[in-house]
Amino acid sequence: MSASKLQESSEVRIAHSLHTNEEEFVARRRETVFQSLQKLKIHCSKSEMPNIALLGSGGGQRAMVGLLGSLVQLDKAGLLDCILYLSGVSGSTWCMASLYQEPDWSTKLETVKDQIIKRLSGPGVRWGDAFAKLKKYYYEKDIFSLTDVWAVMAVTEYVKEVCNYSYHNPA
Repeated sequence: MSASKLQESSEVRIAHSLHTNEEEFVARRRETVFQSLQKLKIHCSKSEMPNIALLGSGGGQRAMVGLLGSLVQLDKAGLLDCILYLSGVSGSTWCMASLYQEPDWSTKLETVKDQIIKRLSGPGVRWGDAFAKLKKYYYEKDIFSLTDVWAVMAVTEYVKEVCNYSYHNPA
């Protein structure tokens, strides 16, 4: 599958190894991390470079804003490029999803931060739009559950956005 087709796809890939595109991304990111560590006078070889990860916590909108604030402070301190992996649970994944809408978010963090803050401090999603999303899920998914209702209602309330993902049922 081409990179553009993969980017448009919302299917989940299940495998025992990283996708080729992710392997290439990690290799490029490792180079960025290595250069950043060298600038900070943290001496290591490329083969013995530490794998630095940042894990965001859960806790709804508070976790979303908390991770965003942590990333902004790391950027201001010149440490953002030392991070190889970014991961999170619950509310912090809402932040990550918002960041990842901009492919070069780490180089445009201030702009992305401002967009997220503007959205969070603006009006919420209209209930009609949230219900329309639920209806779409109901007709697209093989299994529709209370989790889907919770996801749409809670996320639209806290994140103030209706995601535009669709479900494709692989045959």
